[in-house]
Amino acid sequence: MQDNILSTIDGQSASMVFASGYVNSPASMFGHTFLRIEPRLGTPLLAFAVNNAALTNPEDGGVAFTLKGMLGGYDGYYSVLPYYDKVREYASIDQRDMWEYALNLTPAEVRLLLLHLLDLKDIAADYFFFDENCSYNLLFLLDAARPEARLTDRMDRPWVIPMDSARAVLEAGLADNVVWRPSRARRIRHARSLLPEPAAWLAVDIAEGKAPAAQALDGEAGDAEKARTLDLAALLAQYRIAKKEMEHNEFQERFHAILSARTRVRTTEAAAEPPRPAPPDDGHPSARMQLGGGWKGSEGFVEAGLRPAYHDYTDAPDGYTDGALIEIFSGALRWYPESERLRLDRLDFVRIQSVDPIDRIFAPKSWKARFAVETRDFTKDDDGLVAVAGGGIGAAARVGGKAVAYALAEGEAAVSRDYDASYRIALGGSAGVTAEVARGWQLWLEGRAVWGALGETGEGPDLSLSLRQGWRLARDWAVKAELSAQRTRGIDRTEGTLTLDRYFW
Repeated sequence: MQDNILSTIDGQSASMVFASGYVNSPASMFGHTFLRIEPRLGTPLLAFAVNNAALTNPEDGGVAFTLKGMLGGYDGYYSVLPYYDKVREYASIDQRDMWEYALNLTPAEVRLLLLHLLDLKDIAADYFFFDENCSYNLLFLLDAARPEARLTDRMDRPWVIPMDSARAVLEAGLADNVVWRPSRARRIRHARSLLPEPAAWLAVDIAEGKAPAAQALDGEAGDAEKARTLDLAALLAQYRIAKKEMEHNEFQERFHAILSARTRVRTTEAAAEPPRPAPPDDGHPSARMQLGGGWKGSEGFVEAGLRPAYHDYTDAPDGYTDGALIEIFSGALRWYPESERLRLDRLDFVRIQSVDPIDRIFAPKSWKARFAVETRDFTKDDDGLVAVAGGGIGAAARVGGKAVAYALAEGEAAVSRDYDASYRIALGGSAGVTAEVARGWQLWLEGRAVWGALGETGEGPDLSLSLRQGWRLARDWAVKAELSAQRTRGIDRTEGTLTLDRYFW
């Protein structure tokens, strides 16, 4: 039986594949890694993918899904499936880039990997989202192929993020080179950027069947523009059939018409490829320590912070998902020397924000969610801890080349013994801009206003305006500065912070 399976797979070489993060799925927001086993003959798309994943219950809601995933409530299994299915799932449908790290394993080592896989294939193991997850479990297979790499020993930490395991493979010298497979969404956005507005909208109309493909050949536009218009229409049609937004017969007819028109354009120019972004392993490590100080009102403080994972808008964006802020157990302590007070300034158990620009082709929702404990002012002289759960939804739009503006409607529930009513339900909104001002210089400007609707309603609105900036000094080092003005319970304060950040793990 084993020989038959090994013969079918015919594994001669292997790659580790990293699919970039997909922030709209809790299980995929940090990205995903799996192995590709390449046969003796054929293209990479005909290879097999080796995956490890939790067997989840489709009926579990977001809270149940999260709790079970964190506490080992799901069983994890290895599986083998055609690689082109993973490409279709990630690159074509979920808008996720894929990075293929070629491993320098010999055919004999690949065979050892597969034999170990077959031993484990039907064995269930407790699956934990933070550590014993898809990324960590793949390392057992690589350790079976090359024991001296000791990859699982390198993960001596309480959590494992998919990109961390890929970095461990690189550090162990197992990877020779990396190949980038851009998502269809990235190809579409790039093709769209090369066209003037009328030509881009014509491509959309052709893909949606509102205009005949031959219409792109009319007019005074040059051959290059006509070719790009039809190339964009073809990409859009392929995207819509992959998303099941078009019937198959309708797609065949429309796609054939686009290709027929394309052959009539007198140009040898090939469809333009999007520029290659920085690979994920070029990004900053996922954990961060901070040390610095500042002032709040008229009093100074010293601040120390820790964030086990993962990324925010002031971190250098190389290697991370555009528009995604994800912070897990991110906190900071402050010492106020003048009053000799030690305060937990904030502890974000989970903080997620997705700012994804909309256009006529894509219309994603921008959103945020936060579960935290933080210190808030209650009088001019007293503060206290508040437990906060909130979220928001809205939209974003690109402003210029590297800036994105957003607006979100928000709701927030806060609980504290310092409230007269013990709790407050507030409604309001926020708006802001994120931008890469220059290489290595990130800016995040945000204004926020919420009003009490239930519970503690007589304290007036919470208003804030903050400017956060980050400057990358090196891959593992950055300087951060924040300046804010806020009003809470009628108390006005300004605040400034300057920290030195060290990324690790």
